[in-house]
Amino acid sequence: HIMLGVMSMFVGVVVGSGPAPPYVTPGTPSYELMDYNPVASDGAVVTAGNARFTVLTAEMIRMEYSATKTFEDRPTVAILNRNLPVSSFTHNEDGGELIITTSALKLTYKVGSTFSASTLSVVGASGSAFNEWHYGKADPDNLLGTIKSLDQLGVETLNCTENVNVTVHGEKLHCAWGLVSRSGWSVVDDSVNWALTKGAEWWDSVNTNDVDLYLLAHGHNYKAAIKDFAKISGSVPMFPRYALGIWYTRWFDYNNLDVKKVVNRYREHNLPLDVYVTDMNWHKKDNWGGFTFDPNLYPYPKDTFGWLHAQGLHTAANLHDANGIGSYEAMYPEMCKATGADCSKNASIPFSIVNKTYVYALEDIVLGAVDEELDFYWIDWQQGGTQGGAVGGPQNPTVWTNKIRVTDPKRQGKPDRGLVLARWGGMGTHRYQVGFSGDVNPMSWDTLAYQPYFSLTAANVLYGYWSHDIEGPADDHEMYTRWVQWAAFSGVLRSHDRGMSGGGCAKGGGPLNGSTCSNVRVWEAPDQFYEPMRAAMLLRATLIPYIYTSARASHTDGLGLIRPMYYEFPELDAAYNSTPTAAQYFFGEDIVVAPVTVPSNPASSLAATNVWVPPGNWYDVTFGQLIENSPTGTGSWIARDWDVEEIPWFVRGGAIISGIPIVLGDTIGLAARQFSAMVFTVIPGATSGSCNVYEDDGATREYLTGEFVTTNASYVSTETALTFTVASTGSYTKFPTSRPYTIRLANRPPPTEVQVDGTACNGCWSYDGPELTLVVTTESLNTAASHTVEVTFAGSGSNLSGLKGAFARANLAKQNLDMTRSTPGSHNTKGGKLSIFTSIGDGLSYSAVSSPSDYSAAVAGAPAAFRAAVQEINGMKQGVGVDTEMVRQGVRSASPPPAPPLALDRTTRAQSLLASVVL
Repeated sequence: HIMLGVMSMFVGVVVGSGPAPPYVTPGTPSYELMDYNPVASDGAVVTAGNARFTVLTAEMIRMEYSATKTFEDRPTVAILNRNLPVSSFTHNEDGGELIITTSALKLTYKVGSTFSASTLSVVGASGSAFNEWHYGKADPDNLLGTIKSLDQLGVETLNCTENVNVTVHGEKLHCAWGLVSRSGWSVVDDSVNWALTKGAEWWDSVNTNDVDLYLLAHGHNYKAAIKDFAKISGSVPMFPRYALGIWYTRWFDYNNLDVKKVVNRYREHNLPLDVYVTDMNWHKKDNWGGFTFDPNLYPYPKDTFGWLHAQGLHTAANLHDANGIGSYEAMYPEMCKATGADCSKNASIPFSIVNKTYVYALEDIVLGAVDEELDFYWIDWQQGGTQGGAVGGPQNPTVWTNKIRVTDPKRQGKPDRGLVLARWGGMGTHRYQVGFSGDVNPMSWDTLAYQPYFSLTAANVLYGYWSHDIEGPADDHEMYTRWVQWAAFSGVLRSHDRGMSGGGCAKGGGPLNGSTCSNVRVWEAPDQFYEPMRAAMLLRATLIPYIYTSARASHTDGLGLIRPMYYEFPELDAAYNSTPTAAQYFFGEDIVVAPVTVPSNPASSLAATNVWVPPGNWYDVTFGQLIENSPTGTGSWIARDWDVEEIPWFVRGGAIISGIPIVLGDTIGLAARQFSAMVFTVIPGATSGSCNVYEDDGATREYLTGEFVTTNASYVSTETALTFTVASTGSYTKFPTSRPYTIRLANRPPPTEVQVDGTACNGCWSYDGPELTLVVTTESLNTAASHTVEVTFAGSGSNLSGLKGAFARANLAKQNLDMTRSTPGSHNTKGGKLSIFTSIGDGLSYSAVSSPSDYSAAVAGAPAAFRAAVQEINGMKQGVGVDTEMVRQGVRSASPPPAPPLALDRTTRAQSLLASVVL
């Protein structure tokens, strides 16, 4: 009975993919996301002797050479879909030369020759950044791609020539060059890749061609190159929405009660949490890997993981496939029957990625037994590139285990989306995300700085969702804070340590010891670090609609959530300025982030960075300042010192950023929920703007059949009025029928009138003084209708730019001096200018509603009040308020004190905080 059940799975229940996009002509039914067709249209193909050329798009052409003329039409690991709409082109032979011409390029081939620099060349059309390519040409300007992981590597070069001999865990790095280059072209070499059977289901054999190249000659239109490659390699699937939220992982021997305590700690601290991942502690300890719950820790797995699901969380577990299936596994007898293995002596059934019977039985029987408890799997080390019968290189266990587990739901007839946490296995792995970059080694400022750079280059091979270990040394809370802040603007925010939060580093069960131990629980850091980390996590949670909409762009256009600056500004040298030691990037379409990845100056506790602000208007969110650059210029540079509470991020002027409200006490499982209320933040810097928010059920593949909604928000404004409109189109089963909307208008004064759908609603607005933001919240409105919010103002708010940063910095300065009771005027009648200024911001929240004239007077007087505060603090003597508190590193009292302690001059810090503010 079991054998028959498993074999029925082998035949497969293929759930229809629904209407294909225009570039997909459905081929053989497939377990891949879509039923791709690897055979190009006859009208796109030109054959000349032993060479064959396929015009895939005007800028992308396939070039094959086969001495036996057995050209390759099967899918490969990297390429699934060659049957694209036929582009317009011409071809002719003249004097023994084949010439193929499209609107973007001209290819010349000497018929009858093998490919060489003198027999095959391509030139670009006039005006293109692509000039010329010939066979074998090197490209020193490639913008790089990615590698398998960062295990044991630290800061590793992404130059595939330089790292070609690097191996980790017995496996090559599967280094991939970027699909984009400042040279205007890139080449994907598929010559030695493995071809797959029909439907791209299984390994078949190595590519039959002697040479099989794909030229992408898009010039500097990098986004078009990425999109075109996605057409032939396969789309990035939509992940379950919960995957874009907050993850918790720790290699620790948690039991049933411990798991619940961890989740409740998140709840008690009002921290968001969406995914609970159990490391290898979850399974029996007979081997390094395992597939059966450890009964000592989880006597009732349905209780533990059922409870997690009931909280709204999703779950995953660590797998080490290479151990195979031992006799100690719960499903060992069933696996013996299904695979026909000789189990008479209780021998382990060896791991295989080439035996289809073993692989599908593992998925359906062994993992099927725990699928109710676990939503997806973290595929860890496979112990080598040739494990499981692989030959290595393109045929490796990394890409194959990823592929199998992402495509399992479709093969098994389930509507669910596939998801893994796993390493990169070579070109084509973008179809099977998210990425696991391996254990951080070591925890240092250098490895922290490298992660953003490593992530942004991976976008060049469509691998836009690397998940990094987010942790920090137990004796450097500043580094931990910066790690969490960067993670808030990364592909996936996943806390994890590789066993460094316990065990030997704790010296026999004592307190965590210095840099040999790590911390993954933010609440264990002192408040001055915990609070910024909590704020970063809450920011990530509120941005889920914006992030999920960006994930839709990954699916439709191949663009990662993290995108290099040069995608938007390819002709500006500054856009290429990111390095392994300092990186900035686009986070989605409208946000630029430059995470702080350097330690602070001990004297000021501020960290110095340089940030390039691109052409056009940009809003500095941290300082509330509008930066006005020429739209046709080269942008500007900001050199600034950042407090540990601050993240350098900037929003395109005039943009609308979508979000959800966060209700304290209800922060668990937010990312998976429908958007039952929405927040739209209107950024200053333009007289009109709009955004689209993508919404679907967040869990199934029904989005492929058109089951989704696009919510459009837009506005038009003058100096004294703004009209905001929101409307949704499309449908899916779980879409809310009604919801309230909150519109936040940054750097705007209080209103004289607010109307919602033509009706006055004077009680529907409030004012966020410290943020200089007007907040309008509607009642729950019918989502099937369009709605309009009209706001009129007494003034323009032009005098508000920068005040947010001044208020924030002044309050930091005051809090800093308050620690030693040295704030002027706090304990005597002398001074008090700093205290006066720090009270203005929050006071605006009250006066905006109760006394608009007081509001206006306070805003008008704020610059002078700030200058008075600065003068007061600058007049303080150095050394006033010196203490020996380890403010920058903030070691917990349970830890041994540092030697020697850092002597912090709080006067210097207060002066430094105020010095960066420009009003």
